[in-house]
Amino acid sequence: MKMPKVLVIGGGMGGVEAAIELQNRLKGKAQVDLISNRDFLYLYPASIWLTVGHRTVEDLSLPIPQLSEIHGFNFLHEEIQEVNTAQQKVITDRGERDYDYLIVALGGSKLKPKGIEHTRTVCRSPQDGIDIQETFLKLVEQRHGTIACGFSGNPLDATAVRGGPMFEVTFNFDTYLRQKGLRDRFDLLFFTPSPKPGKRLGEKGLAQLAKLFQERNIKTFTGRKIKQFKSSSIIFEDDDEIQADLIVFTPGMTGNPVLKNSDLPLTEAGFVPVSDTAQVQGLDNCYAIGDSSFFNGPAWRARQGHLAELMARTAAENIALQIAGQFPRASFAEDMHILCVMDLGDEAVFVYRDEEKAMAPQGAWARWAKLAWEKYYKLNKHKKVPRLM
Repeated sequence: MKMPKVLVIGGGMGGVEAAIELQNRLKGKAQVDLISNRDFLYLYPASIWLTVGHRTVEDLSLPIPQLSEIHGFNFLHEEIQEVNTAQQKVITDRGERDYDYLIVALGGSKLKPKGIEHTRTVCRSPQDGIDIQETFLKLVEQRHGTIACGFSGNPLDATAVRGGPMFEVTFNFDTYLRQKGLRDRFDLLFFTPSPKPGKRLGEKGLAQLAKLFQERNIKTFTGRKIKQFKSSSIIFEDDDEIQADLIVFTPGMTGNPVLKNSDLPLTEAGFVPVSDTAQVQGLDNCYAIGDSSFFNGPAWRARQGHLAELMARTAAENIALQIAGQFPRASFAEDMHILCVMDLGDEAVFVYRDEEKAMAPQGAWARWAKLAWEKYYKLNKHKKVPRLM
């Protein structure tokens, strides 16, 4: 009997977790292949610290070949070009890869507002983080400047937004400058078309953000649509313009370009619609997780790394059930929640939200929790400590 072949496309947090969980559950009963155009897993939740020089790209990168050897899945370092579910094939720059089960974990891509090339973000490539760090540290050497941080969403999908890292980058700049005794020489600005940035964190989280901006003398420009960016300015829809020496900006998300070269169903915003089993609508042997996917749920739901991992484990469990001849019944919906430790540079805000409660306590202990998570994540992926949840 032919051994089933499970193919995971995408080497981010969701994709790597899916490959690991599949290998753990199937234990040699299926071939598990992971394809990614990067040969490393980049730790985006900790990339905020790269911007102020507290991390290097090497600190934030876990080599996938090493993880492949530790956990037993196969790694293929290839560029994915097309997904053909009708023929159950994925086309890459090295040829065609067939599968019996597929997990799409390609992540999303970013919208490109006019002048986006004049901005940088921690939510794209590691090089962007390096560019932010270099520009920021040059301004520190000059001992004065204006720094603007912000984000926007996608009008076609309210979930296609990632503002959290921009809050963290802003507050880390603030703390760094205070520790250097330079804060009074810098203007820090925060901008977004959203009238209530951070509303997914709940009322307590929203109030906490407003308080932090006020306490730290960070001027906010909210509820104002962005017309374009220039080399050293942001122009709003009303043609009001603000100057900045460094613009850190994360635009709204859209679907990965590869998905447009596929026969997968897509939402208007370019994401793959899935049920709470992570199965693609109309395709029993195909799953989509993390930023590649779209699913219905509470209005506060957010795209986060831990949700991508939750969906990955759900998909892996359901594929294992299917291979065993059983019905795919695992669901990520019941465990869905927001968990965000918003680092401020010297302390942090611990944000938790689900259907029943929302809380946002603040303190140095929360920052230690995020630092501990970074170490735990690396140790867990290297199989040196067990997964805690």
